Amino acid sequence: MQDWMHYAIPIVFIGFFMYRRTKRTIGFQKLSKGRLRFRLTLFSVLGIAIFLLGFIHLIHFIGYLIGLAAGAGLGLTAIRHTRFEHRSDGWYYRTHLWIEIAVLVLFLGRIAYRVAFIALSADPTSMNPADPAQFTKDPVTAGVFFIIVSYYILFFSYLLREETKLDPTTTVSNASGSEGSSPQTVK
Repeated sequence: MQDWMHYAIPIVFIGFFMYRRTKRTIGFQKLSKGRLRFRLTLFSVLGIAIFLLGFIHLIHFIGYLIGLAAGAGLGLTAIRHTRFEHRSDGWYYRTHLWIEIAVLVLFLGRIAYRVAFIALSADPTSMNPADPAQFTKDPVTAGVFFIIVSYYILFFSYLLREETKLDPTTTVSNASGSEGSSPQTVK
């Protein structure tokens, strides 16, 4: 009876996080300065910590650099396609649907890859998922991690910068071109 509980609880947690991540990634998201600052700080600290752990394996820096460059390219593309919309409860943002899907697939694919790697390992108890050094042992996982980190750092920095420029009293044209109708959308 205990054997299925060993797998059921992590699967429920992973499923819940996947659902929340999907919901937060696709569609308009509320522009919240506090949440963006927290996420920016979290990704920055995690990225720096993993990057510094990479000094143990210098060959993995190639994966890190490729990931950083790919994430920056994805972030710049996302910035170019970001739309802002003013609703009664504040500003919302959204980037291009395919960029949102690409980031989601990278995130979920990285989780699926690590879960499969641990499950198929000869000794899964030897792997500690809470150990950040696990990212430095696999350059592919670290590269994907740095794609996500550099994308979010660049994109969240942009959103924080743009949030200060958005004025809730400004009338902007929406997609149909009429002035002052709700919701208001701006590029």
